[in-house]
Amino acid sequence: MSISLLTNTSTPAGHRAWSCGRCGRKFNSLTGTVFENAKRALWRWVVFIRLMCFNVQLDACAELCGISHQTAWEWRHRVMATVDGYQDRIVLGGKVWIDEMYVTDSDLKGDPGWRPKKGLSKNKICIAVAIDARKNVVAVRCGHGKPSAKRIKEALLPHIAEGSEIFHDMEKSHRSLVEAVRGIDRPCKADTRDPEYLEHMAMVNNLCSWVRRYLRGYVGMDLKYLQSYLNWYAYLFRVKRDDEKWPKVERVLRHLFMADASFRSSRKRDNPYTG
Repeated sequence: MSISLLTNTSTPAGHRAWSCGRCGRKFNSLTGTVFENAKRALWRWVVFIRLMCFNVQLDACAELCGISHQTAWEWRHRVMATVDGYQDRIVLGGKVWIDEMYVTDSDLKGDPGWRPKKGLSKNKICIAVAIDARKNVVAVRCGHGKPSAKRIKEALLPHIAEGSEIFHDMEKSHRSLVEAVRGIDRPCKADTRDPEYLEHMAMVNNLCSWVRRYLRGYVGMDLKYLQSYLNWYAYLFRVKRDDEKWPKVERVLRHLFMADASFRSSRKRDNPYTG
């Protein structure tokens, strides 16, 4: 293919551009990445990604990067689009801890008949979580209310290797998962006053606390994007785990440049204050 430089050798954002001498198609070094069509200088993206690594609020990201709230919202979802499906490749093995955590379905608060309920009502969204001894993590949205054995298997079965040693809090729905992976059953009755339970389940209990704290940082999140936020958490957890080996910002940037992903938004449809 014959490549010739364009007469105007840079895009509005200052990126070098080329054209194909055969088909005339114009492209630059960011074509095919989530940065395609971005009209801002790349250094602003680097600052934005650094802030995303610390889960900074959108208002702060917008101000520090010199962009609008709407643009910050779109950039966040461009980045998250690169980790859609990331957890599909994660398989935990060896010693694996599993549990569930719950967040309030704030969307239901807008219904005229909505009233807060105690316990694990259908107003709560269930998130199935798992972590192994190597600190690989999985967090998957798992419907509303207390999950059935079928829902737990749909959420976690693809992510646990056969024969794994599975630690859990004796929920009935967990037993079928252990059987499905032909795993070693390590039940422990949930009792926060029992030091043995706290010791055996510390890995996954800590994970639940970390995920809950992470989600609290996104007040007003549109819950249709919840799984995307969980995917970003799982990805970032691994990046931070290996921070001594691979500097996190450089690693995230490399991932974004190589990811085959795109994000399209309609400004009329999507509200940046709820996502």
